[in-house]
Amino acid sequence: MGFSGNYLNKFDEAGRLSLPAKMREELRSNFGNDALMAYSYGGIVKIYPKSVYDAKMKNMHAAATQDVKTYKLFRLLSSSSFAVEINSSGRMNIPAQIRNSADLKEECYVIGAYDVIELWNKEKWEKESASFDLSLEDNAAILSGFMDMIISE
Repeated sequence: MGFSGNYLNKFDEAGRLSLPAKMREELRSNFGNDALMAYSYGGIVKIYPKSVYDAKMKNMHAAATQDVKTYKLFRLLSSSSFAVEINSSGRMNIPAQIRNSADLKEECYVIGAYDVIELWNKEKWEKESASFDLSLEDNAAILSGFMDMIISE
């Protein structure tokens, strides 16, 4: 099914963040004991199951051999990625380097975006989600495409 929902969570004093139970269940049922890989890009922490991360990085690496800019991005993402473990209490230890690069403070939003879990600075997410206009006139093509996908299943 994929990760979904948004949750406002707090980091503890050790830099750990509780992964919402729904996301833990999704992770277990679809990815088993797959490790998690995290990196920060564009001010957002992206956390992938390792198998998804590996597939994305493999594709990017193949493209990177053809283009210098793509290789530089690949190298940046690859070199700044960290394994993230979930402890028995369902908490993830997010390295300070990643938290700082995304300006994650005491609270952050944990966002499910199908194959990725995103961590957003609280104020940045609230601004982003409030600024997106879901009016039919502005997004008719996008909404139509989504409806076509839903109906065809």
